[in-house]
Amino acid sequence: MDREADVIILGAGAAGLCAAERLMRKGLRVIVLEARDRVGGRVVTLRDTVADVPLELGAEFVHGRPSLLLQRIRRAGLTVSPCNDTYALLWRGKLGDAGAAFSFQEALVSAKAPDRPMAEWVEEQARTRKWPPVVRAMARSYVRGFYAADPDIASTLAIARMEQSASSAGGTTPSRVLEGYDRVLHAMAEKLFATPGTLYLNAVAEEVRWKPGAVHVRARTQQGTPLGTFQGTHAIVTLPVGVLQARHPTPGAVRFVPRVREHERAWNRLEMGPLVKVLLRFRSAFWREQEDTARFGFFHAPESSFPTWWTLSPHRRTRHLVGWSGGPTAAALSRLSEKAVLALALQDLSRLFHRSVRDLHAQLESWRPQNWQHEPYTRGGYAVIPAGAMDAVDTLARPVGQTLFFAGEATHVGGEEGTVHGALETGRRAADELLARRRKA
Repeated sequence: MDREADVIILGAGAAGLCAAERLMRKGLRVIVLEARDRVGGRVVTLRDTVADVPLELGAEFVHGRPSLLLQRIRRAGLTVSPCNDTYALLWRGKLGDAGAAFSFQEALVSAKAPDRPMAEWVEEQARTRKWPPVVRAMARSYVRGFYAADPDIASTLAIARMEQSASSAGGTTPSRVLEGYDRVLHAMAEKLFATPGTLYLNAVAEEVRWKPGAVHVRARTQQGTPLGTFQGTHAIVTLPVGVLQARHPTPGAVRFVPRVREHERAWNRLEMGPLVKVLLRFRSAFWREQEDTARFGFFHAPESSFPTWWTLSPHRRTRHLVGWSGGPTAAALSRLSEKAVLALALQDLSRLFHRSVRDLHAQLESWRPQNWQHEPYTRGGYAVIPAGAMDAVDTLARPVGQTLFFAGEATHVGGEEGTVHGALETGRRAADELLARRRKA
């Protein structure tokens, strides 16, 4: 059975929902196809029934003061509150304040051409500025963690641009949506939920057949049941880089007919950064009970399997710790069993908090790993720009034949790749490009 609209949108994450919201406000008929059974994309929130707090499996923080995201949060009647932004560092067996170890950031913001991998830049700066080993280690760990990237591959100029963009938007100081990040996306999807025939969940796009002014998208359910063809005059594609790179018969792979070769070359020059999280709930918040750790909200151990841990601050009286691993370290974790991942996580915490692994096992009440590489409709955390590939982002953001428009965090050309607010901005940008094209037609 064929269904028709003005615009077909692939993906109901932040970018797809922002585009749908804008187009519907302008009176256009949209159909949003989402492969999962929910909206939100890489925003996934669970609710702990014991502590009554939201647990974020994907995007967790609001960084700085991004206006478009904050506008959506306020419109939904939600609350944003800053986290405990104090950092501890475990280095050579000793735990202390991490402040000095982040001194590389000032140099990174002002990094200049030529572009090269971050690992080369770190070594060059370490020699020039006489950085101690801890600063070198934290710089590499920062690239692997914050950017989910391999320092041997990641573009120094791209990361410098992202650092500059974060600084101009209020810095990277983290805040939380206290009611849960998913509530922001649900509020954006309200009109879709209320309008029959606009939102199709469990609808996996298989083929986008297009010509100027006409798009036909063939879709099926995850179980393999055909859903027919969805027709429109335009389409907005918000699929993650990992999905765009997938090839048939891989689950989630999409075929473009005719092929969009320039865009294919662009997305194949990018990487999908590996990301693994683990959420642990203990019988007591022992980190708040220990004098040497009580004041910290974040803990860094750059040579660990999970180099970064944090509390659920500003939520009070929670007994959760969240472990984060990105880049090559996360890629290695993603090949292990969940039991092995838990064992490594507890070993890391044993070193951080000077407690035996056996004691931590006894203290553990619940745990939940999230391996984003195993998500067929994401295939990783977020986009990574290799050295020399910054122009690929610009290419990926361009329309094709004034018919296919691309959005999603990987298409943000202003340095907000990998962020929810960046994804929102690209959804708005793609919608505006489409509307401008319709006005000219």
